[in-house]
Amino acid sequence: MQAMAWRAASGLVAALLLAPGARAQSLDDYASRASCLITPFHVYKLAMSIPGPLASVAVKRADVVKKGQIIAQLESVVEQAQVDAARVRSTTDVAIRLKTAVYTAAAAKLERQRKLKVAAVTSEQAFEEAEAAASVAKEEIEQARLDKELAALELTRLEATLDRRTLRAPAEGVVTSVELHAGEYADPTNPVATVTEIDPLTVDVYLPAKAYPLVSMGMSAGITPQEPLGGAREGVVITKDPQIDAASGLFLVQLRLPNPGAAIPAGVHCSVKFERMSAAADALK
Repeated sequence: MQAMAWRAASGLVAALLLAPGARAQSLDDYASRASCLITPFHVYKLAMSIPGPLASVAVKRADVVKKGQIIAQLESVVEQAQVDAARVRSTTDVAIRLKTAVYTAAAAKLERQRKLKVAAVTSEQAFEEAEAAASVAKEEIEQARLDKELAALELTRLEATLDRRTLRAPAEGVVTSVELHAGEYADPTNPVATVTEIDPLTVDVYLPAKAYPLVSMGMSAGITPQEPLGGAREGVVITKDPQIDAASGLFLVQLRLPNPGAAIPAGVHCSVKFERMSAAADALK
């Protein structure tokens, strides 16, 4: 009886092993059924660092922007005037020339008093007064030079303050939304515009837990966007999520996909076929 049961169990195991669904699946098998979505590399929601009314917004939706390009500016008439005044103070040497002239006259008077003292035709008090005046005049030259240096530092501070009233693009990308316009009040909690970086792109692939040991950093993969775009492009694995979602049994793999000329829009579904380690992956290390 036991022998018959053992033979039956063995037959069942053999049948399961021979069944098409029981064979060990490859990474490509998992990838063929995986969710694959092409997403932006970064999305920047840009807000002013300090509050104030907007003087101008220099972009509109779908504009391509370069890194450092001006997105918007706050009204800055007062701040600009302060910068202009500080620039004049930091570059002029009128005060230094004036104090130098005063010292030259005081030094000449002191020299005359010294000669008169030697000839015993002036008082000690007159000589000491001339000496003190020359000493004070010399120190006032140094004070004028110090004031000029402090004005230069103040100019740097005011320029930094003024620059904070200008919003710039943090990277090359495309403007995907403009939330505020000239005349509206901006603050750090409300974005003025959104810039999306789409070269390169990121490809999000969700694989089942069984595929986890089969994926490694630096692997290359052929990414084929949905029609009508089509055409496989090479991407490289840059992220392997260290956590598997308990509810779905899936984990996230992200690939970096070059997108010169913004040929592929973000938000497109795709298919993925994993390949070998690539030279591009070596360049990322």
